[in-house]
Amino acid sequence: MNERIRELADQMFGMEEFEYAEEFLNDAFMEKFAQLIVRECCDWIAGSPATDAGQLLLTKSFITANLKAHFGVEE
Repeated sequence: MNERIRELADQMFGMEEFEYAEEFLNDAFMEKFAQLIVRECCDWIAGSPATDAGQLLLTKSFITANLKAHFGVEE
């Protein structure tokens, strides 16, 4: 499993809970789930307005706020 995915899973579950959950959420599942989230983010960005040269016409704060809203993340 990608080390960053493992770190995020540990952050979500806590080490003891993650070791228990790992029986059900195996490495392949976690890796695929993370890939789907990254693809969703990339697709969202790819659909955003840009110049003919491909430069995004959005601010950093707009992108982060809209990605959070897209996934229902409140912070």
